[in-house]
Amino acid sequence: MAVAQNAKYPNPKEVVVNDLVFARMSTWTFKAGKREEGFLELDNLLNSLTRHAEGFRGYMSLLPKEEPNTVLVLTLWQDEESRQASEKGVFAQTTLKIQKYLEKPPASKNYRVFSTELFQRIERAHIQDT
Repeated sequence: MAVAQNAKYPNPKEVVVNDLVFARMSTWTFKAGKREEGFLELDNLLNSLTRHAEGFRGYMSLLPKEEPNTVLVLTLWQDEESRQASEKGVFAQTTLKIQKYLEKPPASKNYRVFSTELFQRIERAHIQDT
């Protein structure tokens, strides 16, 4: 991302749009009682199909407490071309392979990601055990 020198937070006017990551947020609605089984299959497919997908940058799966048959999946892509290609590859293949678990086809929306910040905290007790 092109940002001002030594700036902690980029000035939106200085961000080069071509440097932004692209994302797809898909909503997967499973048949009643099939979310866990369907999600395990979905997660396995994403792990294997995205591993070698051109431009793939990562994904995050969210399981809403309020919607027990729903899973949200956010996939991140290096550029718009990679995201679009994944619709015909990763997304289409995954949908086809878990179709038997789905209540309806997944809905998706596409985004440009302006910024992200993720942390993984390791507890001291865990460090002492290793």
